[in-house]
Amino acid sequence: MSDKKQVLIICHSAAGQMCLGVLLSRIWFTPMLARTTDEAIRLARKNSFSLVLFDGDVAEPGLDTAITLLKADQELKDQPLVIFMTADNPEKSQSLLSRGCAAVLAKPLDFSIMYGVLARLCGQPRSTSRIAVKMTVEIAEGIPERTLTCVNLSEGGLYLRTLRPLQKGQLLHIKFTLPHDVASLELPAEVVRTSLLGTQFEAEPGMGLRFIDIPEEALLKIRKFIQWEMTGDLELKSNF
Repeated sequence: MSDKKQVLIICHSAAGQMCLGVLLSRIWFTPMLARTTDEAIRLARKNSFSLVLFDGDVAEPGLDTAITLLKADQELKDQPLVIFMTADNPEKSQSLLSRGCAAVLAKPLDFSIMYGVLARLCGQPRSTSRIAVKMTVEIAEGIPERTLTCVNLSEGGLYLRTLRPLQKGQLLHIKFTLPHDVASLELPAEVVRTSLLGTQFEAEPGMGLRFIDIPEEALLKIRKFIQWEMTGDLELKSNF
């Protein structure tokens, strides 16, 4: 995302506010924090938001009352409302969705699921988060070079630095080892994006690859690595 979308976070817990605020900032959102529904409504008078995240584990004014207030507010009623709560109750979740909530996420929050939901609701074309990483990637075909450096990674693919990117649609077989891991991953991939030197000031010359038919085991390994890189230092509590 080139422009950060502003998200209103309503959470009574200081620890929860800190964790969610930092995490949302890392995935290119601008978080604004409120402890209560009334405080959130006051913030909405002076700010515009792309969506609202609400901690459903509240005692007062109560989840139902809070949703009623948010949906009645002129500034917030049309914004997607995402509830995150401890109870994994399908009937309760369905009830919340029927009241106009856009999504219900169960605690502890799964980073990949949360990112996918927020991206969808904000119209973000990238459905999985990517992280900056530096690792060597071997290309079985040996073209244009035998080894290249990966500069970012997502569940869907990676970006390789090179001055001689291949054409879009080129199929490759790549091999790499995630940082701090010992077992390598060997995956088929397709060139889906290229950037030549000087064509875009902000883009590093290279090519983006999309994984093809990635095995579930490899996907989970990449997902866990990305989640750790994004959240490992936050020491998320078990209820978040």
